[in-house]
Amino acid sequence: MNQPRIGLFFWLLVFLIIGSYLWYINLYAVNIPITDDYDLVRVKYTLLTQEFSWWQKIKLLLEPENDHRILIPRSIALTDYAVEGFINYRTLIGVVNLSLLGILGFWFLSFLKRGLNAWFFLPVLLWYLTPFVFDVTLWGINGMQHTTLNLLVFGTLALLSYSTNPWAFGAALVVGFAATFTNGNGFLVFPAGLAVLLLTQDWKKSALWTIGMIASLLAYFLNYQVGQATKVAFSGEFVGNLLVSFAALSGGWMATFKGNSPQWLLWSSFLVGMLSLLGITLWLGYQLFMAPQRPRSGRPYLWVGVFVFSILTIGIIAVSRGGRDVYSVFTSRYSLYPLHLLTLTYLALLSWKSISPSWVFRVAVLFGGVFVTMSLYQYQRDMDERRRSLIADHYNWRQHRKLITHFRSELADFFTLPAYQKGIYRFENFPLGVATEQLLSLPADTTQRDALKLTLTTTQKNIDFFGHPQTVAQFSLINADVLQPEFGEGVGVFLVLKSAKNKTYLLPTLPIQGGKRAFFTSARVYKPGFELTVYNENFVPDTYRIGLLSPKGTGYDLRYLQQSIQIDSLSTKLVN
Repeated sequence: MNQPRIGLFFWLLVFLIIGSYLWYINLYAVNIPITDDYDLVRVKYTLLTQEFSWWQKIKLLLEPENDHRILIPRSIALTDYAVEGFINYRTLIGVVNLSLLGILGFWFLSFLKRGLNAWFFLPVLLWYLTPFVFDVTLWGINGMQHTTLNLLVFGTLALLSYSTNPWAFGAALVVGFAATFTNGNGFLVFPAGLAVLLLTQDWKKSALWTIGMIASLLAYFLNYQVGQATKVAFSGEFVGNLLVSFAALSGGWMATFKGNSPQWLLWSSFLVGMLSLLGITLWLGYQLFMAPQRPRSGRPYLWVGVFVFSILTIGIIAVSRGGRDVYSVFTSRYSLYPLHLLTLTYLALLSWKSISPSWVFRVAVLFGGVFVTMSLYQYQRDMDERRRSLIADHYNWRQHRKLITHFRSELADFFTLPAYQKGIYRFENFPLGVATEQLLSLPADTTQRDALKLTLTTTQKNIDFFGHPQTVAQFSLINADVLQPEFGEGVGVFLVLKSAKNKTYLLPTLPIQGGKRAFFTSARVYKPGFELTVYNENFVPDTYRIGLLSPKGTGYDLRYLQQSIQIDSLSTKLVN
């Protein structure tokens, strides 16, 4: 492994890893919007139903959404609509995952430019292509705001790092502008790019890049509307939380190994993050100013740009989120940035002359395998919960125009229902199959009275709903016996509520994670049982037979229980 060489076996392994990952993503990608995804529907519906000049259309596309200008994600969605005739969220998820593969392509290019053995790149695939990044790979708009953004950032920095051609510089400016209008942190590609240009001592391009940076910043904040995330109240506690969350997110990949103690996760990530930041800084400083200089293509300019962009982004997340709640940074939507720092740490260790690169590689492969395994254990439940909830949304929307897993889903009906009727987005091809949908349409079998122990809990809370005090009710159903299907055994178990008039609701059962011992000894993520919580107001008041829809062979089986459930706006009761 001392000489960089790419052979057939290497590519077979690469395609095996990538192919397995894409197969996994395909299983969980559903053509159903998730929360902020509906912004893409709103924009298209507005364009279809109102007359706009070209300037007004641009202003609409540039409207901030939750503090971010997302021109590029909206443009991608509109392009998809123009091609397919509707916004296909599976297509958007495909765009997002191609973006992730593009990021890995730039990492691979940097390994080769540095003269590293191509085999050393394999562990990087293992920690990027895991469920750890599910929020930025299986959520259309969120994935475009982070994963596609990072592809644009890597592309910009690669153009600045590896080429002196003026056309490449111009292309970097264009891609940098695109990154700025993909997500709020996209603008940070400009200070990251400036760091690269200053290190290359290209003063003319540095000056031009600075002008572009100022222009981009002014364009971004033109008619900007301040949102919740930018409203920060500084205090001593806020500053302390900010510093802790900044270091903790830098080592945020430790969330894959989290236990039952949030404190352990916080401080282990903090320690790992601090060591990573210190080590990467010293290593890059040595490579830039003390080590024998290489040709430009072999210098670590791209890595410097990625490092600057990552720590600036982590800093913004710490200000907007971590300062108020240190644990809020441990979310999959921010997962790419600690993985960038993990990769840079790995590169630093490969460059450490006191340690054999082959030994570092072997340890990294072992670590990558453990990372994949623990990622499956930690995040499989999140992925299954989301897929089940979306499938329930799919069915209930088509039947009742309600999203049962949401609170006040009718809030957005001023555009979601008309947009659905116009075909801007579609709930076609029931994910559980035509036969299962037909099974759900049949009246309840009154001869079936299966026994299942269900525990019902109810809660009420007073809310201020846009200045109108209201009381809302929720109910939860809990069970400790139903076996939950593991990966590859079916999509999941669902509860079916069916009235005497054949009004049917489909509810997702949320699995309960088992312990690590069961996972490693019997490959089971879940222990028996489930829980679910829904709002009463999403149901038509009535008495409903309870059924259990579970995988059977290649399809599903529906068995009705001896219990029924009475639901009205503020109360719920189980009836035997």
